[in-house]
Amino acid sequence: MQLKYTGPKEIISPHGIDFKDGKEDKYVYISYAMQIFYAIHHDYERNRIYTHTVEKDLLKDELILNKIINLKPDFKRVCKEQIELLEQELDKEIEEVKEHTELVPEEQTAYKNNLIIMKNYRLQRQTNKIIYHHLIEIIVDDIFEHQLRQISTPFNEKFWHVLQTIQGELSCHNKRSIGSTLAVSDSEPIIITLKINPIGK
Repeated sequence: MQLKYTGPKEIISPHGIDFKDGKEDKYVYISYAMQIFYAIHHDYERNRIYTHTVEKDLLKDELILNKIINLKPDFKRVCKEQIELLEQELDKEIEEVKEHTELVPEEQTAYKNNLIIMKNYRLQRQTNKIIYHHLIEIIVDDIFEHQLRQISTPFNEKFWHVLQTIQGELSCHNKRSIGSTLAVSDSEPIIITLKINPIGK
């Protein structure tokens, strides 16, 4: 298992391979999610506001992966199981190309070859997605544990996406759900703030 950039969502057909705009690889958000994790993962004193300096350089892939593995002991097993299931599905998809009777033999061959070519791409993209969602779960666990009420980040598309994902996980977390609001400041510097409803014990 490794963390590695692939690219946007693939579109595979008998006529070629294309990529879908707006369906970015979750890899691009992982380093930003890790910044939020480091900002909130520490001991707290009551009635104190904590700040964290955002690193300008992206965090190293190996360090991020090792940190998640250390925080979630069953992570490697769960990730391996999920990827093995996906690989079985992709292999089945490749084998079932012959059942596409609407395609002429040449199209079937091209489609099968395109699926084979993109198999590792799809597996890595899904691996990145699994790693991202496990990291979001870790962040939300910290929010519940420390009863955090607010997280603010610099304004950019990557932090916005991560905070939206955290908001979604808060609303349907496996422990309990909690509401939140996401807003952008109207003053300089522009910041994004996730305000979390009070968390009852």
